[in-house]
Amino acid sequence: MNQITATRPTPLLPDGFDEAVARMAPIARLMAEKDELRARYLAAKPYPHLVLDNFFDPEVLDRVATEFPGRGGRDWLSYDTANEIKQTSRGVIDLPAFSQAFLWQMCAPPMMEFLRHVSGHADLCVDPVFHGGGMHESFRGGWLNMHADWTQHPVLPLTRRLNLIVYLNRDWDPAWGGALELWDAKDKTSGAKVEPVFNRAVIFPTTAETLHGFPDPMTCPADRSRKSVSWFYWSPDPEAIKEGAPITFLPGNRQTRMRALVRSFIPPVAFTARDGLKSLLRGGRKAG
Repeated sequence: MNQITATRPTPLLPDGFDEAVARMAPIARLMAEKDELRARYLAAKPYPHLVLDNFFDPEVLDRVATEFPGRGGRDWLSYDTANEIKQTSRGVIDLPAFSQAFLWQMCAPPMMEFLRHVSGHADLCVDPVFHGGGMHESFRGGWLNMHADWTQHPVLPLTRRLNLIVYLNRDWDPAWGGALELWDAKDKTSGAKVEPVFNRAVIFPTTAETLHGFPDPMTCPADRSRKSVSWFYWSPDPEAIKEGAPITFLPGNRQTRMRALVRSFIPPVAFTARDGLKSLLRGGRKAG
């Protein structure tokens, strides 16, 4: 009879991985300044929000930025409508392991404790499927009309309460546009602007009155893009699927309305062919 000898399991994670994960969320600083940050959040105009500059480890954010998959070879959601032109990952699906770990660390208990304290939502929780969250990217000509976000989860009994966005754009020129605008819901005017510069984060609530977007088409160079990572945080609510509000867009400005009108006369197959040709040309340049 063969004797079975116990062996020590082979480590599944590379050396240093735990240390890298521990550096992903700036918990120590956030908790040390939590009361001051909550006061800033509540006092901000046109509605509560909080901008955090240089809280994250730059090496972590650089790594996440480099892990954005190439535009032509990824299975992302592509929005090309009268209200927005952007692309987003399908939550954490198919993202590299490091980026997935970064997304999950921002949902870990210490981070949730901080977000509950700042927002005042004691029951704040995470969405295990990351619906709507993950990597977001917009290219030259992209925009997002001013809107109030949807609040209902499509499959879970959750109501959306809070947004967190971290920007990954080194050397971003404000002249290119892409600044997140926060508007006053009553007079429909911009009350604050958040430039999408590297290592800047913004936290703001999700309600019918928290209008936000970047409504002017961006003019960044063709080889640059506006990259961010987004999280949505929720509260349990058995009636959420019945009562939640859908996304509500304001009318676009004259430039985006005209572009949308022109695009409405172009058959969708033309855009599919355009994207396929671009992908083919990019592949040819790499091969050459």
